[in-house]
Amino acid sequence: MTYAQTAFTGRTGARPITEMTRRIARDLEARFSDAVEISEWKDLYRVVDQAAISLGLGAGARETLKHLIGYTRLEDWKDERTPVVWPSNQTLADEAGKTVGAIKARLRQLREMALILARDSGHGRRTGRRDDRGAITSAFGVDLSPIRVRFRELRERAEAYTAQSRLFKEGKQEIGRVRRTVGQALAQAAHLRLTGAHWIMLQDAIEQVAGMAAAAKAVRDSAAYQAALDRLPDVDRLVAETIDRFMFSSENDGLGSKNSPSIYIQTNPPIIKNVQSNRTCSFDPTRQIPPSVDLPASPSNSTFKAKPAELMEMFPTTAAYVAAENPRWSEIHAAACRLRHDLGIRIGTYVDALEKLGLDATAVAVMITAERYTRDEIRLTAGAYFAGIVGKAKRDELDLAKSLWGFRTERMAS
Repeated sequence: MTYAQTAFTGRTGARPITEMTRRIARDLEARFSDAVEISEWKDLYRVVDQAAISLGLGAGARETLKHLIGYTRLEDWKDERTPVVWPSNQTLADEAGKTVGAIKARLRQLREMALILARDSGHGRRTGRRDDRGAITSAFGVDLSPIRVRFRELRERAEAYTAQSRLFKEGKQEIGRVRRTVGQALAQAAHLRLTGAHWIMLQDAIEQVAGMAAAAKAVRDSAAYQAALDRLPDVDRLVAETIDRFMFSSENDGLGSKNSPSIYIQTNPPIIKNVQSNRTCSFDPTRQIPPSVDLPASPSNSTFKAKPAELMEMFPTTAAYVAAENPRWSEIHAAACRLRHDLGIRIGTYVDALEKLGLDATAVAVMITAERYTRDEIRLTAGAYFAGIVGKAKRDELDLAKSLWGFRTERMAS
């Protein structure tokens, strides 16, 4: 029999031979003896799914690839066996709820990604047979050997994709945390009627970091994304320094409470959210007091009143941060702010406390934390203890008056 060489027209129905298909075939022959044995379905599906995403494979092609894997048996991925499946395009189309044309396009994409090979029969149909033990004896259809041969590479891609996704997720949360801290600081500054370019700089700083992270995520550049996250501690420090310098300086009158004679914390609802409101209104019983922080009642329905000088006697740790013998509330606030820094209390937690408790009650909470920390009564860290106080306040379980009564009782006993 003789053959005449003619130009390929595609009319024979034969699949054209491409450079890629030949390269894959050569790789299979060279690396098949080294192929990984797959013993669990969950590992196979997880690796294939995540690696396909990292390769840029469309969701439809990934779905069909998993359908093809579902036609194999676990034994097909072991020893010298070749995982070949032979469902028709119509069967795959019915399973996916798509047209045959869509399935052909998906299979073409899988071949271009070197994830499958076409093992064609003489008549072009897919067919196969297994023996009594379930081993494939004859098969023509879709060859999944490239997945087995490339499994180590695909697993590395899957692990890298998982790590990158975790980085993006945790980074988003951290950026959100710092952005919220900045927003709280700006809201507090606006409430205190504080202005200046230094407050705008906080917003610019976090938006610059967020922009860098978004650009890096768009091109899936982990190194650039991590570089953006590495700048967040600088933003945290900038927020803390700005608050310490411009919000709680001795010159800042804040809410006007620095000249007030005493702190008044009533923990029996209905409650005053800001103790300053009570001080400014206490001499006018007919004046309406605005509601504020909802703290639960003390077990003894106690009302606590104390002057700053008395608080210094009750909290000697804080007194070391106050120079004046008869301090004003502004000096107490400044001391609490410096204590916050030295105790390692995160600025976000501190701003949460200001938002929930107000200036005076937050200062008292810091003083309590510092005193207990000095006495070694805190099991973990001062920051964690203060965060617990803020958490109780948010759950309406905090009773500052009870704690203050306890410290006053100790001072009287001594």
